[in-house]
Amino acid sequence: MPRPPANVSGELLQRGYVLLGKLARGETSTVYEAQHEATRRRVALKVTAAEAPDAERMAGRLMTAWNVARGLRHPHLVAALDAGRLSDGRGWMVMERLRGRDLQIELDEVGRLPPPRAVHIMRQVCEALAVLHRRGAVHRAVEPRNIYLSSAGHFADHVKLIDLGRLAVGEDDPMREHAPTGPFTLGTPLYLPPELARGETATPAADVYAVGAVLFHLLAGRPPFEDDEPLRLVAKHVNSPVPPLPDAGGIPARLSALVQACLAKDAVDRPGGAEEVLTALDACLMEIGGPPPESPSPAPQLPPMPAVGVAPEWARFSDHLRRQIRAWFGRVESAPQAIGDALAWVSGARTALDEAVASAERQRAVTDTRARARITRRQSLEQRIYTLDRSLKAAESKLREMEHAVFTAVRARERVDEDYRAALRNVEIASSGVTVRPGDLLPLHGEIRTLLARRADLEARVGQRREAEREAAESVALLMAERLEVLRAHADVELEEQDEGQRSEWLSARAADDVLAAQRAFENACLNLHLRCVELLDAE
Repeated sequence: MPRPPANVSGELLQRGYVLLGKLARGETSTVYEAQHEATRRRVALKVTAAEAPDAERMAGRLMTAWNVARGLRHPHLVAALDAGRLSDGRGWMVMERLRGRDLQIELDEVGRLPPPRAVHIMRQVCEALAVLHRRGAVHRAVEPRNIYLSSAGHFADHVKLIDLGRLAVGEDDPMREHAPTGPFTLGTPLYLPPELARGETATPAADVYAVGAVLFHLLAGRPPFEDDEPLRLVAKHVNSPVPPLPDAGGIPARLSALVQACLAKDAVDRPGGAEEVLTALDACLMEIGGPPPESPSPAPQLPPMPAVGVAPEWARFSDHLRRQIRAWFGRVESAPQAIGDALAWVSGARTALDEAVASAERQRAVTDTRARARITRRQSLEQRIYTLDRSLKAAESKLREMEHAVFTAVRARERVDEDYRAALRNVEIASSGVTVRPGDLLPLHGEIRTLLARRADLEARVGQRREAEREAAESVALLMAERLEVLRAHADVELEEQDEGQRSEWLSARAADDVLAAQRAFENACLNLHLRCVELLDAE
């Protein structure tokens, strides 16, 4: 019998969230803008749809996403803040409120992206995927509409990887709360890995393929495969060779080779994971624009300005300026004092930026390690609760069985007692006559002895069954006490996780601010060096 529909706004208000309006609505869920009453923080709140096909599985998927993402804080992964179930079984999850637009809208408006921008975007996606892969989850939905360009980010094209509702985890993973979907695919087939098209288990290699497909789209202005018929499109991912990227647009050979490697049909032929792709993308970013000249021309020429916030491009920019200064003066030490001071400023700022980035990575690694340790403890406790619940259910069933057995034995003993009283009454009647013959009393005495023997047997049986009932009751009491202790420990872990999550969020924001400050200082130093070079050229 279906449960009555939940009062969504009322139940969420009890959890401290005030719904302010709808942000988006789809077949499987609705996303609201909400405000947390205690902190006044604006959040995005996703609620699965009751009328969606397979609504229970969709709700379970959202809960799986919450189990995986809770406690994770990474600059390029949407933060999951809270979650639960409504009274009608639907799932809800609170996420950070993002402002900006997704990459699909950007592609629809501007078409293909310059290689530096495309690589800059996808390397951030790989950072987020690396966190998920370390946690044992596969995103399975890496596509432009799930790559969000946040307008509130610290630099241009600050990426947030969103839509954790299609995460894949192992079927025996205790974080999993949804049933298997079987050989069905979710989302668009434009970036579909061949193994998922064949109904195979998702691994991190599936996300690597999707990264390659999206990167192909960014560089070429179209996905690697297109077809109006979805089944033919899926078949192309499985069977068709990957088309080459266009020659125009300054795409270096290393980047083209990386895209082809990510799109390999066989998962074992792809890069080993998101971190390996990230390293390769950094190498490609340094190569974009062509290799630096071995002997820069002494002619008055300066490199073009890089995009704001893209650290590798600014590093390349400063290296180009340094080589140009060396070409003008033979060696850097021969440059004027103002140029030397500017170069020293750039070197110091670059070192500070590297240290800030390394410190942020160390902080994220510590946070991730602690989060994984908490999740392991929580999973262990949840598994213990599950085992205790099963044992308790069996013990309670045994107790009910013993209670029924005692009741049956007692009722049998009561019936014997009734027969015994009737037999005594018969003896009394037979003994009250004028003449009493032994032959009249012997059968009655025999019946009484039989009844007493039966009663003794039943008394022993009642005693045995009461003892079994006592043991079953003690087993239930012990299991309930142990379950209560485990529930208390689980609640402590939940509170610790909530506190640590808030602390991790603060530390992550602080680290990001430090990196931003160091990035801005490095850019300022590079601009100062550029200005000194312009002044030098102008003086000539």
